Amino acid sequence: MEIVFVLLGAFFSVLFALFFLPVFGNVLNIGNIVGMIFCAVMALALFGHKKVGKAAAAMKEHAVGKIIVYAVPVLFIIGIIYVGFLTSLIITADKTEPEPNATVIVLGCQVRGDHPSLMLLQRIHTAEEYLSSHPDAVCIVSGGKGSDEQISEAQCMFEYLTEMGVSEDRIIMEDRSTNTVENIAYSKEFIEQRGLSENTAIVTDIFHEYRASQIVKNAGLSFGGVPADVSWYLLPTFYVRELIAITATFVGLA
Repeated sequence: MEIVFVLLGAFFSVLFALFFLPVFGNVLNIGNIVGMIFCAVMALALFGHKKVGKAAAAMKEHAVGKIIVYAVPVLFIIGIIYVGFLTSLIITADKTEPEPNATVIVLGCQVRGDHPSLMLLQRIHTAEEYLSSHPDAVCIVSGGKGSDEQISEAQCMFEYLTEMGVSEDRIIMEDRSTNTVENIAYSKEFIEQRGLSENTAIVTDIFHEYRASQIVKNAGLSFGGVPADVSWYLLPTFYVRELIAITATFVGLA
């Protein structure tokens, strides 16, 4: 039994390192902060399980302590079920294919100076692949200019897509938006003005498609997902961040 605790402790230690790794690439957000805290607590509890067991036994001698001891594993199981539920929503959105005549909307992401961040570059490549296989599709690149960006996210995407061979007349730049709700709202204006299809093909990260799908549907458009991959070392961080973001949406905080 001791080996099980050691192996689980080692697992959470490795997972902690994966959450910490993005910090070297200047990525620090609620996803890896929460991930590191959770993994550190789990690893310490597992490696020190004997002390934890003694502390739990002592707590059971008091009514409040007994409630806490029995509540913790129940809440942990509920948490696992909830995470599984959210993961199923994310997977379902990722698997929702666009209609054949869909208007492509590429959601913006951080630009570093005048170059795309790694995540934005992956969205650009995904958009280029989709546009190459759907030669009649029109693309809206959506994203404004942040205070730390030299050009707008839309401009950055436009330049990279055209360099990849996508014709300029297939790309519409929406460079006012600052978040996903505005991405979709301002893109819808172009769809209505130019008589484009209200069926959409949303290019964004694999974890972001579910929230994007809800915003698209609330805007009165039809959703289809074209998920972009996320680099392996960023997967845990952005997975946890998205779980938190979806939860915030559910409770009306976002």
